[in-house]
Amino acid sequence: MSDLSTLKQYYKLADQLIEKVSKEDIAECARLLAMNVAHYQSKYGELPLDETLANWSPFLKFR
Repeated sequence: MSDLSTLKQYYKLADQLIEKVSKEDIAECARLLAMNVAHYQSKYGELPLDETLANWSPFLKFR
């Protein structure tokens, strides 16, 4: 299975889970994501947003 195909499946799964969870659960998930991003930045430095968006743009177009 290709990386893009796998990402598409995870993206669809995330949409399905988001429909079923509470606002509090989504807020907790956002907090955990923020903590992971902060850890990454402290360890490796900031990832330029333009580079990140360029890497994800092909994946986001399938929606």
